[in-house]
Amino acid sequence: MTRTSILYPRWPYYVTALVLGFLIADPAYAAGSGMPWEEPLQAILESIEGPVAKIVAVIIIIIAGLTLAFGDSSGGFRRLVQIVFGISIAFAASSFFLTFFDFGGGALV
Repeated sequence: MTRTSILYPRWPYYVTALVLGFLIADPAYAAGSGMPWEEPLQAILESIEGPVAKIVAVIIIIIAGLTLAFGDSSGGFRRLVQIVFGISIAFAASSFFLTFFDFGGGALV
């Protein structure tokens, strides 16, 4: 530490620069980025969340159930069918099973 740093501490300059930086900076308002792929992806998301999710999930559940019931599966293939069956149930949970309880609030897919 030098003698000049003892006589003239630098922290007031840093604080002043920081305060001026906050006062001069323009606020950054959060808004949409307007990227060209946002609208098509939003349309796909709305399509998947709606009746398409119910139809696809019910078809997958039926196919997986029939494969487990009547298929001569063993080992890895049976495990794969069980995974597909579980994923289809999770995929349809908020749009299909919650309608039985007349509750859909707060469930987002």
